[in-house]
Amino acid sequence: MLEGILYLCKNGNSWRDLPDCFPPWQTVYWYFRKWNNEGVYDLIVNELRVFQREKVGKHQTPSAAIIDSQSVKNTSFSTQEVGVDGGKRVKDRKRHIVTDTLGNLLAVKVHAANVHDSKSAQLVLAKMVENSADFPRLKKIFADKGYRGNLLHWVKKHLKCELEIVKTYSKLANNGKMLVSPKRWVVERSFAWLNHYRRLSKDFERLTDNSECFIKIAFIRLFIKKLKN
Repeated sequence: MLEGILYLCKNGNSWRDLPDCFPPWQTVYWYFRKWNNEGVYDLIVNELRVFQREKVGKHQTPSAAIIDSQSVKNTSFSTQEVGVDGGKRVKDRKRHIVTDTLGNLLAVKVHAANVHDSKSAQLVLAKMVENSADFPRLKKIFADKGYRGNLLHWVKKHLKCELEIVKTYSKLANNGKMLVSPKRWVVERSFAWLNHYRRLSKDFERLTDNSECFIKIAFIRLFIKKLKN
């Protein structure tokens, strides 16, 4: 069942086009939804993240995290929580993720793109508040200037840690050259990893819960590949 779900996430085909080597697509989809409702994907991501951190000599739980969002185009099938991104003038959704300093997923939330980052960040960080026992060492969260404002106080109050706004470099100040943003390049790389999964090339899902599932599944597959090497 899990191999069928991983295959679909990587190759981007529809449920009905799942190859015959896997169980019937209805059965695979049923388990896909069942495991999400029971929190199985969250459990797998957490366990594999611990193994990955230990493999590279890191502590089991992170002391620092990075937050950022990515706007993605939706399709005619995406009917829940869709909005227009004023900056890009595109009707789409946003993927909001928090990663550790290795780029491993800590939390994810998919929502309408018309919600500003400083407000929607609370949606994804609230998931970390719910699972605060998994992050006992968390001291700092890095973010860009779009997260300034009341969010700094919200993070200090609910997560008991500091939100640090990382300076971004202007192209004009660097002779037109793009420079890597300190700390924040890690989460940008994580978004780049997701681009390797065709199911995530756009947001094809009717429900944002399913969108979040496929992001977790992509990271599960990434963890498995890293642990094999």
